[in-house]
Amino acid sequence: MASADIDYARNIKKYEKLVARNKWQVSQLPSWAPGVKNKPIIISEGDSWFDYPVKSLTDVLGVLLRYTTGLQNFGMDSKTNVIDFVSRDDDLNGIFLRIERSGDHAQELASKTPDKCDGVWEDKFPSQTLYTALQNKTVSKHLDCIMLSAGGNDMVNAVRHGGIQTYASSWDKSYDFDVIRAAAVEIVQFYLQAILYRDQFSPKANILCHSYAYATQVYRGTTTQFDMKDVGWLIEKLLGVSKLPWIEKGLSVVGVDIKDVGSYTMQSDSNLHKTLDDFGWPANPINDEKVGVHPERAEFIKLMLDSLYDEVQRIPELYKAETGKDIIGFYHLDIRNEVQDPKYWADFIHLNSLGYQKVGEKFVKKLQSILSSKN
Repeated sequence: MASADIDYARNIKKYEKLVARNKWQVSQLPSWAPGVKNKPIIISEGDSWFDYPVKSLTDVLGVLLRYTTGLQNFGMDSKTNVIDFVSRDDDLNGIFLRIERSGDHAQELASKTPDKCDGVWEDKFPSQTLYTALQNKTVSKHLDCIMLSAGGNDMVNAVRHGGIQTYASSWDKSYDFDVIRAAAVEIVQFYLQAILYRDQFSPKANILCHSYAYATQVYRGTTTQFDMKDVGWLIEKLLGVSKLPWIEKGLSVVGVDIKDVGSYTMQSDSNLHKTLDDFGWPANPINDEKVGVHPERAEFIKLMLDSLYDEVQRIPELYKAETGKDIIGFYHLDIRNEVQDPKYWADFIHLNSLGYQKVGEKFVKKLQSILSSKN
């Protein structure tokens, strides 16, 4: 069975040991021995679709965040993103190195060292890079697949800073396509560099990337949940013993009053829709759940994501122009039309657990197909 605390690591050295142990078992023990299986070796690198909410910080901050502030969905027992579901799929049963970070931009795919600029708390707790992972000879020797998720943050940033224009009678007259396409072109260059790293260090490994589902179902901001019922007493003790007022002050900043322990839900602004509001685009329907996106906004969001999709389709052509060879072992999973129901969405850009489970199933099937063809 796939096991969260055994079959994935976020540290390269720990991952090397997991890989080496599995390959030793396969080579030295009889195939019928308990636990002996030649498991797929997979690296996942990307953004919040692989890391939501910020699971990559579990190792360094998870206990503190979950058990002193009550932050939900930080435990290894919860599944809140694509890789949570894929890495624990019993049929796939892979061993994963997880180096993704929520907030990362596509340039991280090409970075030799952590860029420390876009990922959540990247400056304090930098994530490892694909390049450094591939330097490990044990990992690169046995690597079966690299899963990449990147470009969504770049595209949203681009449309918010030049792509969206003042609304002028219709949506198709109210954006700068050159800005949008330029962002997609740049993203693909980072993907291309990641593929070249693969060629250099682990040429037999496959690469699987994906499009983003059309984010046109809800317009609410990103939600963070606190549950203080079980930890309020601990915080009160900490305040009493440590005399550290920053704990209480920090919680108050995010809207939590420790004198009134209970459940809290914080919801940030949906920055993409806030920008559309600022430029006078037709408003979304008003309702408590913030469900439904104005049709013209929806068309623009689809165009934004289609622009990235279209450019990614050029990777084989760009690769051949760069190397003079046909690309091999590169796959793209198109999920643009998946999860097109509000019940699958946590906010304007992230899925909820139900949505990530549905998308995760698509990834598992694709990975199984890739791995079976390799064998």
